[in-house]
Amino acid sequence: MASKSNFQNRKLKRPQFLYQVVQDEVKSYIIEQGLMPGDALPPETELAEQLGVSRNSVREAIKSLESLGIVEARTGAGLFVRNFSFDPLLENLAYGMMFDLKDLADILEVRFHIEHSMIDQAVAAVTEEQLEEFDAILERMRAILAQGKEYPEEDRLFHRTLWANVKNRSVGKIVDVFWMVFSQARQQSPIPSNPDPTEIYEWHASIVASLRARDNEAARVAIVRHYGNIQGVLEEMRVRRINQNAEVVK
Repeated sequence: MASKSNFQNRKLKRPQFLYQVVQDEVKSYIIEQGLMPGDALPPETELAEQLGVSRNSVREAIKSLESLGIVEARTGAGLFVRNFSFDPLLENLAYGMMFDLKDLADILEVRFHIEHSMIDQAVAAVTEEQLEEFDAILERMRAILAQGKEYPEEDRLFHRTLWANVKNRSVGKIVDVFWMVFSQARQQSPIPSNPDPTEIYEWHASIVASLRARDNEAARVAIVRHYGNIQGVLEEMRVRRINQNAEVVK
């Protein structure tokens, strides 16, 4: 249990957004004390007393820190530092980008550079079992195409599988968050000229072919083609939304 004196002389005076100040103080405390995942924090009542704020402000700050994956409140046990994870941040990122296509385009550019620069690792890490998974996904895509339908879940699984064996686990999570955001944005801003699903299938098949051949250059080319398609779709979505807003103003 942390010493009561550790929060001395930290009385807070800011009247606005007090819970955010408390949140910053708790994060600073974790860093200054060198706390590790699983280490205990002072209870809410003690934090409130030492920081000179209400228990409600502390409770609100703790809830925010829990949503960020920084601390966890265990019933009957108290407050503890949580194992760090990008998941809460990435989930909030998905929500925050849903309504701004400019942010979406910016994230697309970041995602492209990440995937393009790391595709060599995916090529190096690919296994026969993984290639069999890709073949099964492509087969399902073909079957769905034959029915004249699209295959969003297979597309998502494809990209999850692409990064499954790479040591950097955050790459796959970032790609998956982008997929969710892009899918949601398309539902809000449908466009009449969606790329031919058959052509999209061929782009995915070319990625698998490059992985099977362990061909880094072919894999990079396939990624560039795939992203060029997404960039075009985003631009059409942006123009369509601008036109819709202009109609509303009229």
